[in-house]
Amino acid sequence: MCKGKVLYTNGTIYTMQIQQPVVEAVLVEGERILAVGRRAALEPEADTIISLQGNTMFPAFLDSHGHLMGVANGMLQVDLSEVYCYAEMKEKILNFIQTNHVSDNKWVFAKGINHANLKEKQLPTKSILDEICPQNPLVVQHASGHSAICNTLGLQTLGITADTKNPVGGKIDFLRGLLEETAWVTYMKRLPLSSLQELEHAFQRAQQIYASYGITTIQEGMFVPEILPIYQMLYQKEKLNLDVVAYLDLQHADQFSDAFLHCRGVYDRHFKIGGYKVILDGSPQSKTAWVTELYDDGTKGYPALQDKDLSRLVARAVREKQQLLMHANGDAAIDQYLRVYEAVKKEWGPAIRPVLIHGQLLRYDQIEKMTQLGIIPSFFVAHVYHWGDIHVQQLGKYRAEHISPAHTALAYGLPFTLHQDAPVIQPDMLETIWCAATRCTKEGRQLGGIEKLTVYEAIQSVTKHAAMQYGELQNKGTIEKGKFANFVIMNQDPLCCDVAQIRNIHILQTIQNGKCIFNCNG
Repeated sequence: MCKGKVLYTNGTIYTMQIQQPVVEAVLVEGERILAVGRRAALEPEADTIISLQGNTMFPAFLDSHGHLMGVANGMLQVDLSEVYCYAEMKEKILNFIQTNHVSDNKWVFAKGINHANLKEKQLPTKSILDEICPQNPLVVQHASGHSAICNTLGLQTLGITADTKNPVGGKIDFLRGLLEETAWVTYMKRLPLSSLQELEHAFQRAQQIYASYGITTIQEGMFVPEILPIYQMLYQKEKLNLDVVAYLDLQHADQFSDAFLHCRGVYDRHFKIGGYKVILDGSPQSKTAWVTELYDDGTKGYPALQDKDLSRLVARAVREKQQLLMHANGDAAIDQYLRVYEAVKKEWGPAIRPVLIHGQLLRYDQIEKMTQLGIIPSFFVAHVYHWGDIHVQQLGKYRAEHISPAHTALAYGLPFTLHQDAPVIQPDMLETIWCAATRCTKEGRQLGGIEKLTVYEAIQSVTKHAAMQYGELQNKGTIEKGKFANFVIMNQDPLCCDVAQIRNIHILQTIQNGKCIFNCNG
């Protein structure tokens, strides 16, 4: 951090505010912005001048939904996100075992497999995993994070047999080794964690990844009791460098009663408890999102909670004046949330900035209802690129074209944010902005052009609107006097370049509270 007053100038500076959308210069002292405006007016006050060298500056991005723990833990797993067939999957897993000298009977974790990318077009089964490493318990997690496959030794180690019953809101297919939704969540908690030393290092690497994408505020979008000791360690050792906002698993909220009392609603050592999180269904690519119209195989997903249980949880969040994030992908799950929240609101009043996470199959009538109820949607719009082609197959053309209906939300005057749900995909904001502006699938088709956003609208959703979702607009989201000096500097102007090239723009620097936390040149 430079001492004294620092002036950023000699580039294009977008403030994301209405009054002064583009300025010549930004004057910073310490962590805060002193002034924005014309260079000639501000330069006499500056002790140091930093030239943007013709590059472009925006407010730093905010991650409106993701899982920092998942990104960090993924550093210690086999990455299968780019594999295209079972043979390549086998090669990567065996290479990981050999490179890391994994001994027999020690767990092997793999992440990110996407059946849409596989030549076989379906997830591997237990028998296929048995052929890879029968001497190690092995689990392969689907890219959605909502299901996983175990080999035989993995199932045995977890105590799963052919007679194990399905939990509410989940399924176990013993013959395939497949665990879906709450079944996967339940048994995932029984898997051994890496050492605290390994995780500490992984968290440092994960935060650097976020910073490299221009992000200074991260989310821990499902804070379960099992990760509490890890965050206590990170907090005590002051290892969180970016702002991290955690949302407690509301179904187990009592287990957090004495935890992080200094962080309830306020940052301390870059950590804040933002509220509660509840999950209502799964993911559309896994056909576990709860829908009203059947998938191509005649199924319709399933709920994670019954109305009476959800009502109890929502009422608690409202009474405690805690922000509530509700995961719901399918329109049936969204219907459930809207009817329960509307009833709770009539009895207890409104929640604090309630958020619908994902909302992939949000219908137009539901958007209207959300506008009336004041619920903010946070769209995973990059689904269009990563799973759009398989959505056409599984959901039909009409529903696939209307996933993440961001433009319609805009037409209703409903503010929204965009996210990546990392580690489902990388927290690449520029790719998300590109997806929102082009709605292009991996196979090159445009999916739902009517729902495209302008580039400015997309950027607004990951800056100003994301800060509003967090209740932090007084400090973040725009470049204006008094706010934190949080900036992202990039080598091209996304508002002026060819839209198709936005995902190829390079982040040059990320500035947090006046300090450079990422520089592409090291």
